[in-house]
Amino acid sequence: MKSINLEEKFLVLSYFDMRVGPSILYSNSDVTNIYEFPDLSKILDFNEEGTFIFSFRKFQTINTIFSMTSDIARGGQDLLMISCVIRGSYFKNILTDIFQYLESKKPILERFVAELKVLPNFNLVLHKNKIKTTIEQFKEYCKEDNVDFFSIYDKFFELIFPESEIRIITQDINLQKKILLLGPKGSGKDTFLRTIEALQFYNQSKIDIPTRILGIIIDNIILSNTQEFLNGKIELDIAQAIIFIIKNIDKNTCNEVNSLLEKYISSYSNKKFGKVPLLIINNVFQEETPLREKEIKNNISNLKRLRKEKIPIKYYSLNVSLEDQKLLEPLKWLVKEIFSD
Repeated sequence: MKSINLEEKFLVLSYFDMRVGPSILYSNSDVTNIYEFPDLSKILDFNEEGTFIFSFRKFQTINTIFSMTSDIARGGQDLLMISCVIRGSYFKNILTDIFQYLESKKPILERFVAELKVLPNFNLVLHKNKIKTTIEQFKEYCKEDNVDFFSIYDKFFELIFPESEIRIITQDINLQKKILLLGPKGSGKDTFLRTIEALQFYNQSKIDIPTRILGIIIDNIILSNTQEFLNGKIELDIAQAIIFIIKNIDKNTCNEVNSLLEKYISSYSNKKFGKVPLLIINNVFQEETPLREKEIKNNISNLKRLRKEKIPIKYYSLNVSLEDQKLLEPLKWLVKEIFSD
């Protein structure tokens, strides 16, 4: 798949120095010579603390301005800003709204701020020089004062720009293969499909990542018979992923799950199909109590084999008839596995 140009997305940390004014401390790329790049110093200079979206020609930004208590700062406070900056061309898929995408990053930016505020010695690097600090100088200052800034920065860069989202946004979402939906009779396969279709319908006015995920699943799903898979009539070579719906687990269900996993492990170990993630959803009917995770592990022995083989698998217990956003969590995991290398 086509790689994404790093100069289409930026995570920038800026600082307001009381002597020389606002300047950039660190960015994943050098932004000084990028044509029409937003003047972040003006954003920091003329805005108050808080999180807000700012548009500038070909670039869109979401910024959070915050202060940190510091005993070496004038007035006892340092003022900083974290900016998530993207080009409009980053969004190849017109169905994904750029502003809703940026707005969805607000909680992550706020977590980034919280970690910086408690980072030991971080305030020291802000007061090292009387001239504007370059990125290379900033790196040296962090090293001198043993400030573990870069591990935190890298972590939040990946959270803000995860590869799975990038591929959803920038590429055609029609999968080369399909998502198999399996499960015994009465397990709730049809109900599951109707529920995610309803969720997509209710959210059709939204064009954000969760709605796109629903679209990927619905557009590429094939409702199949478990026995056809167990008997070899359906093979993994047609599957990009498998969703296996089971009734609230009892002894008979555990036997069927073990049989499915046995076949899955046998086919997967062949390796000619590539990665085929497996999502197991235990459909907990109303007023039923799902088995605890320990009980499930004790009754489904092949789960241990899957993990030993490092096969991508996730297990969830929920009621698939409920049109609840919780149903998006397993689907997010599945799509992330499909789109990750």
